[in-house]
Amino acid sequence: MSNVFTPQRVAALHYCMAGVWALLIIPTLLLWKDSVTWVAFMSLYANGAAHLSAAKASRAEQEAEK
Repeated sequence: MSNVFTPQRVAALHYCMAGVWALLIIPTLLLWKDSVTWVAFMSLYANGAAHLSAAKASRAEQEAEK
């Protein structure tokens, strides 16, 4: 694995992206009221959950390397 994509950096990226998706819930619920809010929220939730599970997988990879 290259030094750029270490498990620690990949996990940090996924945690940051999960935070971004979580922050996007606010404008989804407040500003985009005319949109299909439930579908938008579920899409944001799915993206956040995917990043969190990917971060956990990166952590498992870190533990396996030790």
